[in-house]
Amino acid sequence: MRKKCPNKKENEKDCPCDETSCPRHGICCECVKYHREHPEDGKPACMC
Repeated sequence: MRKKCPNKKENEKDCPCDETSCPRHGICCECVKYHREHPEDGKPACMC
């Protein structure tokens, strides 16, 4: 089981992603990992 991200609330303040219902929203390392594994979904908004 993964630990909760201690920075999630702070990250969400500046997160440019519009998908606020995404379970990775505000958890940058999870988001980047997901998009590396699923390039067909495009780059995450924070890297555009």
